[in-house]
Amino acid sequence: MYAAISADIVSSTSLCVEETIALKQRIEGLFSILEEKYAGFWGRLIKGDYIECLLPSVKDAFRVALIIKSSIKSFPVAESKGKKLFQTYGVRMAMGIGDMRIVDKEQGIMDGDAIYLSGRALSGMGTSNKNGTFLIEAVDKQLTPALRAVGVLTDALLNDATKRQSEVVYYKLLSKGEQEIADILGIRQSGVNQHSTSAKWYCIEEALNYFEQLKFEGA
Repeated sequence: MYAAISADIVSSTSLCVEETIALKQRIEGLFSILEEKYAGFWGRLIKGDYIECLLPSVKDAFRVALIIKSSIKSFPVAESKGKKLFQTYGVRMAMGIGDMRIVDKEQGIMDGDAIYLSGRALSGMGTSNKNGTFLIEAVDKQLTPALRAVGVLTDALLNDATKRQSEVVYYKLLSKGEQEIADILGIRQSGVNQHSTSAKWYCIEEALNYFEQLKFEGA
């Protein structure tokens, strides 16, 4: 049983060339972090604005998806009206949970139910963002309604988060303590706590706990 994440960067064409290059470097750097932290993680950036990730550990997938979203959403860009969608949403994401027929990193091949489900869900999402920007689909259809609810509600919290709040959430998702986060961001621990509270971290953490305790068939 695998979890696949498909995502595309919202309003990527609104970014200038320098921002596009810097964001690409950030995503590739993030993939390196995730490869070290989660055994078997495989992430790739396609055509500059489309992301595909695969994890053999389904229980880690929701956290990884939120790490990717919060990292991109906290990416610094120059203020402009055209970048509002990017600053609000960062990425549209879909997760698929199922078997994989072929996983061959050397040949660059991902083929199976998990990546099919995530890709199809992302394609069917449309570009209006009216129904949220994170869908979860599972081969086990009994789990799908609950997973969708958790995904949509958590996504709504992240979409409302500011850049600084998204940064704090990102580091919390990586299991860093508040003082460590404060040192990284150059702010006080009380500031980290305030941003965490404003971003409704306690709700995000509850959603993570729910997902990570689920029993997926074959996982």
